[in-house]
Amino acid sequence: MKNDKILNLLIIVLSFTLIKCSSGNSVTPPNVITETSNLIVFSRVRNNNGNVAPILAEGSNFDSRDVDSPAIVYDKTRVNNDDFMLFYEARDAGGTNSIGLVTSTEEDFVLLTIGRTQVISPGGTGYETGATDPSVISDSRTGEVTRKYKIWFEGRNGAASSIIYATSPDGISWTGFTQCTGLNPSFGSVRVADPAVILDGNTYKMWFEAINTTSGGKDGAGVVGYAESTDGVAWVIKDASGNTGSAATAVFAQGAAGQFDAYSINAPTVLIDTTVAINSPERYKLGYEAGDNAANIQSTLGYATSSNGLNWNRSALPILLPSSDNKVPLPFDSGDLEHPTAAIIPTIPLNIEGHYLLWYTGDGEGGASPNRIGLVKGSTL
Repeated sequence: MKNDKILNLLIIVLSFTLIKCSSGNSVTPPNVITETSNLIVFSRVRNNNGNVAPILAEGSNFDSRDVDSPAIVYDKTRVNNDDFMLFYEARDAGGTNSIGLVTSTEEDFVLLTIGRTQVISPGGTGYETGATDPSVISDSRTGEVTRKYKIWFEGRNGAASSIIYATSPDGISWTGFTQCTGLNPSFGSVRVADPAVILDGNTYKMWFEAINTTSGGKDGAGVVGYAESTDGVAWVIKDASGNTGSAATAVFAQGAAGQFDAYSINAPTVLIDTTVAINSPERYKLGYEAGDNAANIQSTLGYATSSNGLNWNRSALPILLPSSDNKVPLPFDSGDLEHPTAAIIPTIPLNIEGHYLLWYTGDGEGGASPNRIGLVKGSTL
């Protein structure tokens, strides 16, 4: 058992060390300070005063209350060189949720090419009252120019919700809003949310959060399900045992009692790492929001790897914890960490800067600040 724990720690260090991406050398920029957590050396973006700082905070219009659920697209074909596209869940002063977009030439979005733009507002079928938790891909296949960007998001209609699909040529103007079908697992009878979609060849693969219970009017514990589609709309849920549809089970559930993810698994983000061999146990990488117990949930970020996206080997410890709540002023992410999204950028050599980047949502301890979006950049060990 002891050896297993050591092996898990080595997997964390060797497989998901978040690597620094700055401007072509290994010198740490002034606004990044190196920290160590759970044997991983990493850096959080900070302001000029040395305080942990978000890369995107609330605005003054459709996102005036908070920003949440980042979804990153890295697209080197964009004509304005704004390769980094950040889609996010926005909430206005009245509590209405919509989806916004900012773009930049840099991963920390210091200089914006496209400023805060509301790209999906409520009002359509299935999202009459809100649009949340986006997942976006850039489809470079031949014939997909007018549908290059594809989005899946949770649409709200009062208490009901569903996963909505749409397409866009530029990431701003979206059309073809359609409610997805087949996403009705037995392990998610209350709600299916937080889709994480990738395109693998000609197959769309989705990992999603599934809620099966409620408590005190709030969602109960979550697990992660998996589904596949050929058109992005009609989905078939599958599991590691070959079951499909309502017979399928979750592919990733809570950890053992006493672990950091013993209560709930939420908001998955999944990557295929093309820098490792097909069928490698490190081929698929899963980041997720982890809850430790039902009484007083502490949300941290967990990590797991897989050779097929169905059977997962979880890390023994979180890959990211909230910032210290003993600092003044309180860091924006001193409370809970949620909704991770990661990107692998193979053009950045591992031995120089690395190519793993992780964006996440954080809030201040005790409600000191609303949800804001942060960025972690790894550094070499």
